[in-house]
Amino acid sequence: MSFSSDVKNEIINQKEKTKKQRIAMLAGLLCFGAKLSESESGITFKFSTENPKIARKMYSLIKNDCEIKTELRVFRGKTVVYFVMLEDTLEINDLFHTAGLLKRGQDISDSPVFLINKDFIKEMPEKKAFIKGAFLASGSVITPQKNCHLEFATSHQRLATQMAQLLEEFELGAKIAMRKSNYVVYFKNNSDVADVLTILGAYDALMEYHNIKIMKEMRNTVNRKINCDNANMSKMIEASMRQVEAIEKLDRLGVLSKLSQSLREIAEVRLKYKELDLKELGQKLNPPIGKSGVNHRLRKLIEEAEKYN
Repeated sequence: MSFSSDVKNEIINQKEKTKKQRIAMLAGLLCFGAKLSESESGITFKFSTENPKIARKMYSLIKNDCEIKTELRVFRGKTVVYFVMLEDTLEINDLFHTAGLLKRGQDISDSPVFLINKDFIKEMPEKKAFIKGAFLASGSVITPQKNCHLEFATSHQRLATQMAQLLEEFELGAKIAMRKSNYVVYFKNNSDVADVLTILGAYDALMEYHNIKIMKEMRNTVNRKINCDNANMSKMIEASMRQVEAIEKLDRLGVLSKLSQSLREIAEVRLKYKELDLKELGQKLNPPIGKSGVNHRLRKLIEEAEKYN
């Protein structure tokens, strides 16, 4: 089961406290998931999903809170799809009126219905319930194991704009992009995604999300440290090779024996301990010297060798 499915199942298991909240959730489901089409008998309504729990939730909201008897069908093909359907135009009108998507005197055949009615959804609990319904209908979220992403998709441009504005009321800056024939309201920021999960009341998923994020950050930190250590090791090996080459060149030319005692001592130690870093080399001298002192002497040896290029 995907992380999105876990979030949706957690939303479904919640119980909305009031009828207004249940109707607001239904409005979100309708706006982001309902399809209307014309037939010979009038307007038909269809809502489809591959999640049976979402289909039952939709069916229950229409039946119990709108007192409209609807039909639940199952299509079994390569994937199982569940349909909630209405084929009576008057009942469809009643449904959209009850959900606040049609105002008094409006008819579904000649009025835009897939819009957020701000006069109907005023309070924060209803706004949260609407967002939950929208996510159940068309939302998806990816865990931070991959590229962090949460979105709501709709084919209605004005609805996408309204949804972004609604999320702004929770101090969330959503972006809108066009993908094929859909408008996608999305977030790619970890903290924004976490905030949306909080609005959805998906606290178990939120905890898992944070745990995955922490583990990913830990792995990234370890990987950066390993890469840094490997880079430093490579630099140390390259530096040691240049120093050894310089010392061996000075020795072949008979120049090394003519240099100061301090340079001869560090040259001898470097040839003997090619794998040690500067600090460790300094500890091999008598008396020991610090890292900067070792670096200074080895640099002098390289400069001496370069005189004979």
